Amino acid sequence: MSIKKWGEIDWVKINVEISKIQRRIYQATIDKEIGKTNYLQGKLINSYYAKLLSVKQVTQINKGRKTPGVDRAVIITPTEKLKLAQNLRICNQASPIRRVYIPKPGKTGKRPLGIPTISDRATQALIKLALEPQWEARFEPDSYGFRPGRSCHDAIEAIFNYNRGRHIHVFDADIHKCFDKINHEKLLKKLDTLPIIKHQIKLWLSAGIMKGFTRRNKEENLRSNKSGTPQGGIISPLLANIALHGLEISTREYYTKTLLRNYFKETNSRAQIGIIRYADDFVILHPSEHIIRNIKFFVTNWLNTECGLEISLEKSAITHSSQGYNFLGFHIISLQIESRVRCKIHISRESKNSLLSKTRKIFQKNRSASAGNLIMQLNPLITGWCYYYRYCECAEDFQKVEHKFFGQLRAWVFRRHSKGLKSRNSIKLKYFPIDTNVIFNGKEHKGSWIFTGKSEGQRGNKKDVHLVYPSWISSEKYSKIKGHKSPFDGDNLYWSIRNPQYSPWRLRISKCLQKQEGKCNLCGKIITSNDRPEIDHIIPIFLGGNDTLDNLQAVHDYCHAKKSADELRQRAQK
Repeated sequence: MSIKKWGEIDWVKINVEISKIQRRIYQATIDKEIGKTNYLQGKLINSYYAKLLSVKQVTQINKGRKTPGVDRAVIITPTEKLKLAQNLRICNQASPIRRVYIPKPGKTGKRPLGIPTISDRATQALIKLALEPQWEARFEPDSYGFRPGRSCHDAIEAIFNYNRGRHIHVFDADIHKCFDKINHEKLLKKLDTLPIIKHQIKLWLSAGIMKGFTRRNKEENLRSNKSGTPQGGIISPLLANIALHGLEISTREYYTKTLLRNYFKETNSRAQIGIIRYADDFVILHPSEHIIRNIKFFVTNWLNTECGLEISLEKSAITHSSQGYNFLGFHIISLQIESRVRCKIHISRESKNSLLSKTRKIFQKNRSASAGNLIMQLNPLITGWCYYYRYCECAEDFQKVEHKFFGQLRAWVFRRHSKGLKSRNSIKLKYFPIDTNVIFNGKEHKGSWIFTGKSEGQRGNKKDVHLVYPSWISSEKYSKIKGHKSPFDGDNLYWSIRNPQYSPWRLRISKCLQKQEGKCNLCGKIITSNDRPEIDHIIPIFLGGNDTLDNLQAVHDYCHAKKSADELRQRAQK
């Protein structure tokens, strides 16, 4: 394909062609046709389409697209992107990784982050296109972390389904520095792929680590890397999942073939064992404490033997479900209610305190900001947090958080006018008008304590904006992903229904996709969990279109860019 300009690329065609090859890799792996799988992987990593898509991923979509590696290089212009795609190839070399430290959420410690160069990131994205469908066909059904089409909520729903109607014992495990301690040799031994891909991954794993940037004519402070997959690389989460693959299968085999057959013949503890893993966090569930303790010993040995990893003693424990335990920000507990045992899932105390800590910092940093600007900072934080936790019994937790959060808001309001001459009633009316009506998520909310401000609209005009309260967001039922389902399986009907309902995208995008049956309104293709959908105005704002749901549509980012360019061209001609 001859492409002279980045803007001329037909991304719809490219996505269709790459998806076809990935589906064939997925199916060939299921059919155990190793030769066909390797042939298709070789075809994909040499495809110009795949190289263009990889460059787009690291230079336009990823959050770190403007973060340089050790070479200080950042690809911004269309010409640079096209040149990178044309020169992209697996060349059996790897640049050093730039090491930075980022704060851990809600903790005082910092997490090491490894930043490869843009060129290495693009090559990693290219190899991931070939490796991911192969391993999606192999991964265990109760593995949910860093996989397309799966989320934390699937893991929580799997726990709920197992725990429902009975008390159980839980081994809540955490792997000590999983990403930093994975054994390279054991990981590479698991990779069943082309030698050129395996060798390239080996070079990335052993690439040196540098705290700063490369400097000419000076000795580099380069540290060797003998274990781990550096967090920050595009392919690192996939490699971590590959390293941990087999944990569920091996544990189930040990349980059925060893424990039940040899040690627990006379017990009534022959229930199926539950193993739910999200990345390096996992829980093992069973009614019998004796079996859980035996499983803990087996898992500890398996991790050490197969991955070179250790269980974190501080963060791991065996507990009874009636005492409750935390997993992925949720608190899970089983309660005896009369003759029934009920599993209840709430928001953990740490998660609620973390949100209130973030809102407190926003109030402190914006003491002189306008009410409108404050609302525009708070709303994304509050709605994002609430939408994550809406798939549990959250109503009471939302009310408690709202009560404490409102105390912070009220203090911010009256502190602004502490030295003024206005009465407290007039201050209240300025920020909380009487009988305010707000339509949020299709429901009307009325009250005299709805925080209101002014913000600049898309046409430059001032409009009223209102603070979203947690109690406005209702609890919803979540439907867990089916078994081994994957976006690479070709079941377009299943994913066209599931993606709009349980996607991580913003509310407006999800609503539009439900209305559009999961398809892009411009190209007619299904928007998958790997895509980056955007909101488009059917009638543009400059032609008098409004910002209501009736005038909005969810489209692919590249379809949106093409439509916007056509509209600007038509506007210029007029």
